[in-house]
Amino acid sequence: MRTINRVLTVAAAVSMVAITGCAGQGGDYSAPPAAGSAAPSANGSAQAGAAVITIKDFKYEVPASVKPGSMVTVTNADSAPHTVTAKGEGGFDVEVPGGGTAVVQAPDAPGEYETICTFHPQMTGTLVVK
Repeated sequence: MRTINRVLTVAAAVSMVAITGCAGQGGDYSAPPAAGSAAPSANGSAQAGAAVITIKDFKYEVPASVKPGSMVTVTNADSAPHTVTAKGEGGFDVEVPGGGTAVVQAPDAPGEYETICTFHPQMTGTLVVK
């Protein structure tokens, strides 16, 4: 019986390492912002110029615009995982686990970037960089 427990424990540990390693391959996933950073306001933006995209009810809530090259926090209020992926030449793609947070860098070039969730193609939006 102890051998079975050891095998199951090792298998669970290997599985967690594999899952954790795969989560970062789709984009620029990182930990939530450190304590003391600006908190998001009700309209989806944060104080001090920080940009926040909120995913809620399978919809994107995006700020009016973000600065070129700025770091954008993506908060997923749904239980399902989502992505924020540029449809064209935007160069950004980040996966956000259900209930999780990730950070993605906005493109350096000003413009309007159409976004899509690769898991749920009906989810679309536009990130305005200016």
